[in-house]
Amino acid sequence: MVDPIGSGLSTGSELGTSAASVSPPREHPGFLVHGWADARGRMLLAGRLSDGRSFAVVEDRVRPDFLICSADTERAARVADRARIEASFAPSGRRTMAGEPCDRVEARDRGELRRLEEALGSAGITVFEADVRAADRFLAERRIRGGLIIRGTPVPGRFVDAVFLDPELETAEIPPALRTVALDIETDVEAGTILAVSLAGPGAREVLCLDEAAGLFSPDLAGADPAVRNPSPFEEADDEGRPYLVRPFSREADLLRALSERIQALDPDLITGWNVVDFDLARLSRRCQTLSVPFRIGRTEDPADIRELDGGRRYAASIPGRQALDALKLARGAGRFEDLSLDAVAREVLGTGKAVESRGRAKIEELARLRREDPSAFRRYCLSDSELVLAILEATGLLELTLKRAQLTGVGIDLAWTSIPAFERIYLDELMARGYVAAPKVEGRRVSGAAGGTILEPRPGLFRNVLVFDFRSLYPSVMRTFNIDPLAFRLAAAEPRPDDLEAPNGARFRREPGILPAVIERYFAERLAAIERGDETASYVYKILMNSFYGVLGAEGCRYADTALAGAVTSYGRKWLHWARDWFASRGFRVLYGDTDSAFVDSGLPEGAGWAALDALGRRLAPELNADLARAVRDEYGLESRMELKFEKVYSRFFIPPLRSRTEDDEDGDEKGRAKGYAGFRLGPEGGETEVKGMEAARRDGTALARELQVETMDLIFRDAPPSLVEARIRGVLSDMRAGLLDDRLIYRKVLRRTASAYTKVEPPHVRAARILGWTDHRGTVEYRITKAGAEPVGLETAPLDYDHYARRQLKPAVESLLSAAGMDPELIFGDRPQLELGL
Repeated sequence: MVDPIGSGLSTGSELGTSAASVSPPREHPGFLVHGWADARGRMLLAGRLSDGRSFAVVEDRVRPDFLICSADTERAARVADRARIEASFAPSGRRTMAGEPCDRVEARDRGELRRLEEALGSAGITVFEADVRAADRFLAERRIRGGLIIRGTPVPGRFVDAVFLDPELETAEIPPALRTVALDIETDVEAGTILAVSLAGPGAREVLCLDEAAGLFSPDLAGADPAVRNPSPFEEADDEGRPYLVRPFSREADLLRALSERIQALDPDLITGWNVVDFDLARLSRRCQTLSVPFRIGRTEDPADIRELDGGRRYAASIPGRQALDALKLARGAGRFEDLSLDAVAREVLGTGKAVESRGRAKIEELARLRREDPSAFRRYCLSDSELVLAILEATGLLELTLKRAQLTGVGIDLAWTSIPAFERIYLDELMARGYVAAPKVEGRRVSGAAGGTILEPRPGLFRNVLVFDFRSLYPSVMRTFNIDPLAFRLAAAEPRPDDLEAPNGARFRREPGILPAVIERYFAERLAAIERGDETASYVYKILMNSFYGVLGAEGCRYADTALAGAVTSYGRKWLHWARDWFASRGFRVLYGDTDSAFVDSGLPEGAGWAALDALGRRLAPELNADLARAVRDEYGLESRMELKFEKVYSRFFIPPLRSRTEDDEDGDEKGRAKGYAGFRLGPEGGETEVKGMEAARRDGTALARELQVETMDLIFRDAPPSLVEARIRGVLSDMRAGLLDDRLIYRKVLRRTASAYTKVEPPHVRAARILGWTDHRGTVEYRITKAGAEPVGLETAPLDYDHYARRQLKPAVESLLSAAGMDPELIFGDRPQLELGL
């Protein structure tokens, strides 16, 4: 038997130690990093013990299996006999989500099990959980979600510190104390050669490089031993005088072998970097294949598997015993960064960035120059990229958030921020605990999701003294209240009952407490506990996870999704938002706008009403509404309402922009308000501030000057500044812009999501700028300005800036609807240049 972990085990039962030397099993707390099954069906787990040692578990007692309906067992046995597949059938004690009993089917190995699955499929027999990762099923049965207790006696391994054979495993709340190493590569763009690789992390601050990048240029002694062929390692210092190690190599193949050896010696749990999977690991894997070098960077003899997806646009990494964690994807998921380049994020988070700031062809040329003329600076640049990633993860808390979410959901650390795998793992745990099997995935099944959130017709204009009410976590609360759950839905469909709950969209659910409402109930309680103890990380993770459940129920990729399920959630949301609108109207209050879970209510209080009076009114109305809401739910459904409308805030001035002007084609002649965009002056006990939602100032696709002018104009109008002051300020900005004083605020930043060469019919401005930069096959954020010659990259302008474009296409649209609502004439302010010069 091949020993995948390198423990010295020669068979499934031999520990390689004498019986006298084996000490009694004891408890070893640790954290799981990676679980997977080998071809024989054995379960392999790897991670880090709480005492700092890396571990591996070899579980040789499980057999590959799946489940079928008990009613199909006799026919399935005949199919197995005809296919000459040795299989066993036994009751499982579990049922389908329609309530049918299931039997467990076991085979000798995974290959035989796959053959049997195909044979049963051809015979029309449905198979359950064959499409669920074996490791996920193994862990879900034991409810292990990261932390665990291992009871057994370990032996030393070649790739890990401690190997356990067939130990007892128990779930536990064990905080992760993992080892993370950041990796960055520099390549020859034309040849694809790996020129340098930096490693940074515990015990690592080094650069492996070809000797030409080390400035040594030693001869290639092809037949010599690597120790003779390659120059000796040496130390040098970074810009702050801190030492790091340089490991030079005369051949790329030697560098790649040494990289695998260094990673195995450092034994990290997580390998991270900026775009580390799609770029660094993908190219390292490709070069290893080209040079016939095994890419062994995991905790077994098996090489890492870097799989190409979507025609090479992205990759998936499977590293035995470790996880690849892409810091770029974590930053993108955070949603707070406009520019996702490493340099931009580092400067925003850390206040410092990369030594080479240029992009595209200019960056490639600068790095080539450094490699030729200043190899030490080239190496420092490579090392800095790895260290910046670690610093960003630490400063933002993104790694801590990721580990917390992995602990909560049970998915692998690399999948922690996915929605569907996380939901399916959570749901699998609960199904198993209740004695049910997972629903099979059905290819080609259409799930349309559901209509978006309910919009209450916005009334355009500038208003005073507006109260804002929000349903707290509306969709999760709806699921809790009305038992919206895949299992409750399928049981009701399989066997309808007169007392089933019926949603406004017609979907029916059993009344017995479902899985999803129970999970959300638990998360609500745990989030409140996290808030009370000041654990902001846990609180945030619970909130984001609960809010993701609705979207998953309408996603085609989820095995539990259904159009009716997602529609039930939104139909209840619509029903109770309309109910709240009518409740306010019955008490003489006008709802100016509503969106999904929020209502903006005209308080009716006169001009000059202060924050105290408005706050008191909102605090009085909220409990009255909630009491009536609970009564309405109880009377209609016989249920306890989990929904709560919270008084959120007060706006002394509130602006809803118009969607379009009144025309003869309007059915009622009324001007329509624009949904998803508003602004207001939010009052508090000690003053106030302007807030903008969904308008130019809150968007990232315009210029900084347009955003700044919009907010400044709003602030003046919301504070009741005289029109003359507002007009003077706008005229001043226009004058300064035309004088060239604000050019740095006129930069457009837009992400090039396809290569510039992919645009063949049209040439948007950012594509034109990218082509000028030479970005034929490059993606990224393009920075450009509009000149008299069109869009041109920042720093490469050949013509004067087109200030008329900025006045007409950026500044005027940012403020014209607000000016009109305040009784001012935007056409007068934004007239042609002679009018401005005359002060008209």
